[in-house]
Amino acid sequence: MNARLKPLLFALALVAASFAVYHATLWNSFVYDDAEQVLRNRWITDIRFLKDIFTSHTFAFAESNYQAISYRPLFMLFYMAEYAAFGLYPLGWHLVNIILHAANGVAAFFLVRRLLSAEEKGASFAAFAGALVFTVLPAGSEVVSWVGCVPELLYTFLCLVSFYIYAGEGKGAGRVIASALFYFVAAFTKETAIILPFFLYVYDSLREGYLPSLSRVKRYIPFAAAAFAYIGIKSALLGHIAAPVRIHTDLKGADFLVNAPSLFAEYLKALVFPAGIYPLQPFSPVHFGEAGFMLSAAVIVLLAAFFFLFRRKFDRLSILAFAIFVVPLLPALYAPAISRTPFAERYLYFPSVGFALFIALVLRSVRLSSSSSRKALIVALAAVSSLYSVWSYKKSFNWRDDRALWGESLKGSSENYLALHSLGYLDFKEGRDAEAIERLSKALDLNLKSPHPDPTMVLLTRKLLANAYQRRGLMDLATAEYEEVLKFEPEDPVAGFNLGTIYESMGRLNDAMELYEKALYFAKRPELLREILLRLGEGYARTGRVAEALAVYERGAEAFPGDPEFLKKAGALMSR
Repeated sequence: MNARLKPLLFALALVAASFAVYHATLWNSFVYDDAEQVLRNRWITDIRFLKDIFTSHTFAFAESNYQAISYRPLFMLFYMAEYAAFGLYPLGWHLVNIILHAANGVAAFFLVRRLLSAEEKGASFAAFAGALVFTVLPAGSEVVSWVGCVPELLYTFLCLVSFYIYAGEGKGAGRVIASALFYFVAAFTKETAIILPFFLYVYDSLREGYLPSLSRVKRYIPFAAAAFAYIGIKSALLGHIAAPVRIHTDLKGADFLVNAPSLFAEYLKALVFPAGIYPLQPFSPVHFGEAGFMLSAAVIVLLAAFFFLFRRKFDRLSILAFAIFVVPLLPALYAPAISRTPFAERYLYFPSVGFALFIALVLRSVRLSSSSSRKALIVALAAVSSLYSVWSYKKSFNWRDDRALWGESLKGSSENYLALHSLGYLDFKEGRDAEAIERLSKALDLNLKSPHPDPTMVLLTRKLLANAYQRRGLMDLATAEYEEVLKFEPEDPVAGFNLGTIYESMGRLNDAMELYEKALYFAKRPELLREILLRLGEGYARTGRVAEALAVYERGAEAFPGDPEFLKKAGALMSR
């Protein structure tokens, strides 16, 4: 076969594998955070929001008090392009995810092939084997199946292209600058890309020694400039580089560090054999000396000892493979910097490139002395790839819709309060109040009885449970929940307004008016503001405060021009 044609055929095979494994995701819905990042994200609907995208943190579009640590304007710009192309039709968005994943498989193939030396006999097949495993790996299912993982797909592609350009023959200024430009762009899709120069240093060091020469230092200058430019822009616009919010304030930094080995061991398992790995599991910390900590620490020590004892048996590029796998995972091992679900398979996506390189190195080291051994190797590769492909295909259905996702999450633990809360929310949306109350009550009880309760989720569950009680007509239970919410979040306008309507129905008009007045001050959503103004005006009128009622109706008419309700009520009041 023509030497130039073979790599192209391998690349086409990787594209075909991507679509074969993930074609079913084309019929998936928007799930989980997509509701906020896509469906309710006004920034992606109009180019007039470009200034907001480039001058705010990633989730500023939500207009909440949440201050994200991420600055990813190009990811948001990519969403804007998808919205322009597909609107809110999910098939197009999922098609883009598959295309990006296929592009990453191809980029991984060409990068690994170049690292192995493209002209070396068997390099193309070894690189293809590694890239094929990367393409069908079950750990990548979350990234491909969920629209919200576009940042992982984008930054991985841009980093692979940057590395590929850098690893080319010769290190002329043009090649280095082109590589640095891809690196610079990658950082604006996800901040994890900032670590790429470390891999370039390891790659150079394996060939030229760990102490860089002056010429090598000059090669790194464009990357240093790109990194400092990104950090400078981010800190200038956001006012900080990183400011993670700790979910479990009762745990100290040392407690989270103790959990790092357990998380790392779980990532190793998810990479190679992901049986029993379920999405969106809440943080359940282990403590020093417990069985979970001891076992995971023992696994890491044994792996470290194995690599140390047999270090001379490994190709030097295996150090680079190890670095690519471990270094991007390090931020994900420190739970406070992530979320209430610190383990997530999406964090394995870029590290899987290191796994692909390691597989290619193992295959290259095998002496294929006969056609029978070559056939045996191909059969083994086909068997592993087929197993992973079927596994990934099945896992992609976990992200079919929110109910499928949270149902799968609940399989991981019957005490998963996140899954119960989310399923209860879906029940509430569908009008199944009895089922919603049952699930939400259980979620609240499990959370409160947990050794490390999640206070934010406690409030969210109470709010939803109060809504379900109120709609079901269980006013005493609804009142108790709303009052608990307002103890911890007195500025919540929705809870205040809803409790006010209950007080009003009980004849406690003065208490209701006090809540309406406070809710009015903090309300932002137009539909809520309108209801508060109407209730407040009626309350003032009923208590003889005519001037204040008229002022409220005038404010409503000004805020909602053309709304006849405010004019009608003001007219009726003046005609008394």
